[in-house]
Amino acid sequence: MTIGRTIRLGALAGALLISANAASAQDSVEEQEARRALHAEQARLAAQQMAEIEARRQGLAEEQAAREQAYREALAARDAEIAATQARAAEARAEWEAAVTACLAGERTKCAQPEATTAAQ
Repeated sequence: MTIGRTIRLGALAGALLISANAASAQDSVEEQEARRALHAEQARLAAQQMAEIEARRQGLAEEQAAREQAYREALAARDAEIAATQARAAEARAEWEAAVTACLAGERTKCAQPEATTAAQ
């Protein structure tokens, strides 16, 4: 925006304010009171609307926090299940390795036995 245009817009705004003030001075007391009442009602409605917006924003923030908490809990449960599975697998492997070691050392009861279906065939 150029400086000349800014000056013209400023002058126009000033002229509008002067004519609005002149019209306001010509208004009757009843018209001025009606305008004040209208402005007060508009301010009340704006405040009510802002309160509703804030309440919605707060509700959405609470919902988001609840979703994030549920997600964290689900991740923790998943991590616990993974850890339990890994512990069971490590235990089974340790048992298997001990059995293999015992079998190789000559303890035949620890050796893997062929399945009954294979022997019958």
